[in-house]
Amino acid sequence: MIFRTLLLIIFTVNLSSSVIPEYKAKYKFERDDFSITGIRELKKSNNDDFIFKFNANTLLIVSMNFESIFEIKDSKIISKNYEVKIRPKSVDRDQKISYDYDNFKINSSGRNSWVAPLDQTAFLTDPLNAQIQIRLNLISGMKRFYINVIEMETGESQENLYELDGEAICTLQDKNYDCVILKRFRESDDRITTYYLIPELAYMFYKVIDESPEEYQKLELKELLSFG
Repeated sequence: MIFRTLLLIIFTVNLSSSVIPEYKAKYKFERDDFSITGIRELKKSNNDDFIFKFNANTLLIVSMNFESIFEIKDSKIISKNYEVKIRPKSVDRDQKISYDYDNFKINSSGRNSWVAPLDQTAFLTDPLNAQIQIRLNLISGMKRFYINVIEMETGESQENLYELDGEAICTLQDKNYDCVILKRFRESDDRITTYYLIPELAYMFYKVIDESPEEYQKLELKELLSFG
């Protein structure tokens, strides 16, 4: 979907543990009629939970705030909460999704209100933590895989296919990195999403391009503020 000194060493990933390092980075989000720069941050809380968020603001009192809370068990995402807050409020995009594992249901409030059954075997991700699942899968050596992503409007599970599709050179803060290119396909629509990821940085997202006949969106890493 969101923006300490850059480590000048190669990060070595332990494939058996599939740990994603904490990080903080500045990203720019663009679409046909709008652009905004913000901070994306992944950090671990006091318990086993991870918090992944994107916060962006403009001088025109526009703000975008996305937050996902989840666990990682055996290289799988266990979603807990996902929240979206957009300002001005007149845009009407606020939504909060909570996963109730005791009662096997998912609750959504805000723009889209619904209750959906929770299938614990599906490992259902949200639009933010799905990106962490992508990184976990690539760290584990997968080249082609599926991830189930929740449909925000209904709570249904949408299967997404991801497949490696080449390599590229990506430049970040005057340093060149080898990137891998990953593409996402969905049977339900004609959107194609292309991801550029940096293996040296535990497959951190460098750039994401999402395009369809109706729209074009891009998210690009501008500055790595902290890593590990």
